[in-house]
Amino acid sequence: MPPEDLPAPSTADRALRAAAVLAAAGSLAASAASAWLSETRPPGPIPWALDWGYWSSAGSGLALVLPGVLLVLRLPRLWIGWLLVLAGGSSVLAAFGAEYAKYSLVAQGGDLPLTGLALFTGGRFGPIIHIGVPALLVLFPTGRLPRGRTRFPGAASLVAMVGAVGLILMLPWAIYTEQDPPGPDLGRYDLDLLTPPFVPDALWHSYGSPVFLAVATASLLGGIAVFAGRFRGADAELRAQLRWMLLAGAFVVASMVGTMLLQIHFPYDGHDGFSVFVDGVFVMENALLAGAVLIAVTRYRLYDVDLLISWTLLYGALAAAVVGIDLAVFVGVGALVQDRVAGVLAAAVVAVLYAPLRVRLQLLVRRLLTGRAEPYDVVSALARRLEESPGPDELLEATARGVGAAFRSPYVRVELDRPDGTTVVVEEGGPRPGAVVLPFAYRDVPIGRLTLVPRPGSPLSDADQRLLADVVRQAAAAARATALTEELQRSREELVKGIAEERRRLRRDLHDGLGPALAAAGLKIQAARNLARRDTAAADRTLGEVGGDLMSVLADVRRLVHDLRPPALDQFGLVGAIEQQAARFTGGALAIGVVAEGDLGELPAAVEVALFRIAGEAMSNVARHSGAERCTVRLESEEGKVRVEVSDDGRGVPDRALVGVGLVAMRERAEELGGRCAIAPRPGGGTLVSAVIPVGGAA
Repeated sequence: MPPEDLPAPSTADRALRAAAVLAAAGSLAASAASAWLSETRPPGPIPWALDWGYWSSAGSGLALVLPGVLLVLRLPRLWIGWLLVLAGGSSVLAAFGAEYAKYSLVAQGGDLPLTGLALFTGGRFGPIIHIGVPALLVLFPTGRLPRGRTRFPGAASLVAMVGAVGLILMLPWAIYTEQDPPGPDLGRYDLDLLTPPFVPDALWHSYGSPVFLAVATASLLGGIAVFAGRFRGADAELRAQLRWMLLAGAFVVASMVGTMLLQIHFPYDGHDGFSVFVDGVFVMENALLAGAVLIAVTRYRLYDVDLLISWTLLYGALAAAVVGIDLAVFVGVGALVQDRVAGVLAAAVVAVLYAPLRVRLQLLVRRLLTGRAEPYDVVSALARRLEESPGPDELLEATARGVGAAFRSPYVRVELDRPDGTTVVVEEGGPRPGAVVLPFAYRDVPIGRLTLVPRPGSPLSDADQRLLADVVRQAAAAARATALTEELQRSREELVKGIAEERRRLRRDLHDGLGPALAAAGLKIQAARNLARRDTAAADRTLGEVGGDLMSVLADVRRLVHDLRPPALDQFGLVGAIEQQAARFTGGALAIGVVAEGDLGELPAAVEVALFRIAGEAMSNVARHSGAERCTVRLESEEGKVRVEVSDDGRGVPDRALVGVGLVAMRERAEELGGRCAIAPRPGGGTLVSAVIPVGGAA
């Protein structure tokens, strides 16, 4: 609908969007302030809970806040967007609080206002960003709890998540920072703002950490269970959305495991180069997670995830394989020779194995994700499908299914034009934009089209287009061969039926016409013999009647013979017979001429009859309807075919003229022998009837 017809946003929606914009502006301002405070702070002792770089927390928070705000601006009532804003905002607040508290303690002696609150937020809000992951798994992508069996685990996961956040905020500071080395005196600040006074410290010491670990683990497991349940029962579009989250989750898990393994040899202290690398990975994890949520919920280029998963699996497996081979070869060879030689040999072996290993992995991943490995596999699979197809309709279905499976296309359409003017259409999937149309032909004659929508995120490469061209040519030849087989079978059936009908007509004419007439003539002759002795005159009259009857019978016999094959063809040949017809129609203002070119003497009988009938019907139409003064009949013998053209300078065929029986008969006579007949306006005015009939083979 036009913009003026769209419903205006409600007051609540406008307020939510305004709040989201303020959250984004506040997060950017807090991050900038954190950077300024960090750069202007002099050296000095810092509490352990705050001894970390601000940019990791601020960067991760912005990586969640900004996509979350974009999502809220589009869908202000969707909880997913607000969850990103809240989780990212808590991380930004943690960074700002930590830098503000550190600046106050080191540069101002802890006298800046709200230093205690800054210590509280900076020390406690940082881990909250991790607790938001289970909520994403539970609520993604609709923002609502799932229905069915996973609803209870989802609700339990959210409750556990809230409990984990509550434990972080309520845990006594002395227990929360047990590893805190000597530093500034923090006793003057109330750092246990939310700690229940009725819970003894001994209980916190004994059960605080185990309870938090159990609650956080239960929240994460519940989220994973809900996500798996959604994925198992999802349709194609929802599954594509969930795959984005799956891809982001796989990267997060892989990066977490990788950084944990690296920290065994490179301890994290928050300030060296390795710590900066770990913090950067953490920012990337959150950015990828938020980007996946944004793409999946807004459905922008939703199906591109298949391409990303393909390359992720390919290069992940390749990297692992190369590293494993490198280590194995280095260790194995190093046990036999010196270290330097071992390194050189290991590098050489890995270099030799790298290329073929990459090719094999790429083929394997491509087979798993796209359904095909090599062009030969696609062509051979399609060939098997075509061999098993009994008819052209089934053949088209096999082609559509084969191409759709090979290219993982969401939509394939195959159209085949039949000789009778109809078009057979087979579709696989639903129509979508971005379709590629490939016409296919048989012996340079277009006979159909193949429409293909490329897999989202994977446009057709040059190799794919060449493969499709090969597939289309193979399918076109098979379709044409199958269609010709069916046409031949139909022609044979029609020929048998035509012969049977012709025999029935002859039998009827002979039985109902000639038979009674000859029987009557025989009776009259017998009567004349009886009358000859008594009444000669009566016998003579009876014999005269018999003679008239026999002449009528002779006319009927000539008519039957003429219908089977005009006698003029045997007496004068094809050209002479047509000239005789032309002379019969010539008269008044109409003059008809006959022109013959080429060898027309040894034509099959059926071809001669068809040409004679077509020319005769065309000349009859000229004489009766055209008002022409000049008409030319042209006969040409070409390579393997004979052409007859009848042109006149008359009124021509009106645009909306009804097709008469004669025109239909001419077309049928040509098509019965594998030829074609067309009626069209003649250049310069008038009508042109053109028929081509093969002497052997199709025209």
